Amino acid sequence: MGEGSSSQAGLSSRREDRLPRALPGRRLLLLLLLLLQPPAARAQEEPSCRGAFDLYFVLDKSGSVTDHWSEIVDFVKQLTDRFVSPQMRVSFIVFSMKPKVVLPLTKDRRQIEKGIEELRLEKPGGETYMHLGLQEANNQIEAAGGSKGNSIIIALTDGKLEGLIPRYAEKEANHARDLGARVYCVGVLNFNQEQLESIADSSEQVFPVREGFAALRGIINSMASVANVFGLIMLKYGMPLS
Repeated sequence: MGEGSSSQAGLSSRREDRLPRALPGRRLLLLLLLLLQPPAARAQEEPSCRGAFDLYFVLDKSGSVTDHWSEIVDFVKQLTDRFVSPQMRVSFIVFSMKPKVVLPLTKDRRQIEKGIEELRLEKPGGETYMHLGLQEANNQIEAAGGSKGNSIIIALTDGKLEGLIPRYAEKEANHARDLGARVYCVGVLNFNQEQLESIADSSEQVFPVREGFAALRGIINSMASVANVFGLIMLKYGMPLS
């Protein structure tokens, strides 16, 4: 095995070692959710998670999403609307060549709605520097106390990360895991699966949407279900927000 392969294996091993093994993968989480919900609840789309956790949206605002920005914002709004816990906090972060925190971490529903409207006013353009968006999420996690295992990062992109960006993004994702966060990735259209798997906690934490931006709605239930069980775990094991 060459030096590059050994380095990659080391990174993957260290990433796996840092993951909280008590938290199950996506498929098991969905199964647990179905078992926990009454039959009537399983058939309906309704507000779901009542647990306490912090949710960070890290959104690609590069030039390639220019014609689909409204669909990305709709996805964020629809997913956020599924959560009704008064203890849940949300942050909206966008990235291209520079990052921007559109909505700092808050549980104020009025501020969250205002943040959605401010997201709609963003003008996509530039390159895809995902690591800068993840860095902004990490800054907020650290400011909130970190290392309590109550943060979820959802990073969305529509294309391949170029040059050293995948390595930088993986480094920031590893730092997020060191702080106790769970990292999920949403890839739309022409994304690189292997890149997102190296950034997310595992391959099960990558949500592929090959059909395009209009199909983002199709993964909302799955993502809400994962977060719902995550919130229930937080409640069960008494892991409060800072």
